[in-house]
Amino acid sequence: MKFGIWLDFRNPAHRRQPWADVYEETLSLATDAETLGFDSVWLSEHHLTDDGYLPSLFPALAAIAARTSRVRLGTAMVLASLTHPLRLAEDAAVTDLLSGGRLELGLAPGYREKEFKALGVERTQRGARTEETVEILRRAWSGEPFSYSGKHFTVEDTVVTPVPQSPPPVWIGGGSRAAALRAGRHGLRFLPDLGTPPEILDLYRRTLTQNGHDPAEFGLTAIVTPGVYVCENAEEGWQEIREHYWYLLNKFQEWFGNPGLPSVDDLPRELFLVGPPDVVAEGLRDRVKPMGDVERVIFFGRAPGLPADRARRSLKLFAEHVIPQFG
Repeated sequence: MKFGIWLDFRNPAHRRQPWADVYEETLSLATDAETLGFDSVWLSEHHLTDDGYLPSLFPALAAIAARTSRVRLGTAMVLASLTHPLRLAEDAAVTDLLSGGRLELGLAPGYREKEFKALGVERTQRGARTEETVEILRRAWSGEPFSYSGKHFTVEDTVVTPVPQSPPPVWIGGGSRAAALRAGRHGLRFLPDLGTPPEILDLYRRTLTQNGHDPAEFGLTAIVTPGVYVCENAEEGWQEIREHYWYLLNKFQEWFGNPGLPSVDDLPRELFLVGPPDVVAEGLRDRVKPMGDVERVIFFGRAPGLPADRARRSLKLFAEHVIPQFG
């Protein structure tokens, strides 16, 4: 099994640093990931947040590409419904070329109401816009003139240049029936969370088969949410990380309009993999097993506001003592 780290460049207000420092520290962690032997680095997109959740993935991926030579570079996820597909095709192609063909493009429709309102897109259109984006990307990366007429996008006799070295692997993110059907219908890879119900994964594989694709050729990448933190002592590590995970969970609850946890002491510790390497490895095995054939697992490399040296220590322990247990 391969492992990748996931980064979001967040800078929480209560631990605010100079933005340039956050970016330099995060880029350094991405470089460390390659040195330590991780397979990939993934970035995720959101807009108009108070903590600067990364809104522009491709410049950041290009910066990581310039500092690395081997590690795969992924989006987990680009909010496809909020981006014009021609612009997405161009940005992805340039990033793929700058990275020497290392791009992996994860797409998701998005969900946060504020983003749709601010960017002038109807939230109810997000699924259909994502479907059309998949079709347009495939045609755009051919390098040949093409036209497309959909409900949301129209392209007339257009050639997109440059094109990627070869079409990047495209992943559909999410753990819903709609995501599984979308990935299977288009013959795309699936990137769910660890813990996605087995029936969703079975639906994905059945849909691949029904559309003429061999599921054996589509290994899963899965995301560990909410987080992984490797440390020498479980209790000390929990005290180091829990404030950051409390912030993480409460921010997502805020986005969905739900009340957050009143206190860090209310944080459900069992959700997280925090402890020495053997404990974390055992927890990963337990979470991966129900999903079947998982080829890669990714997890947050740095929780929001966590000092970079602590994130680096966790990644080093994971690379040296957890990865070898998975062959």
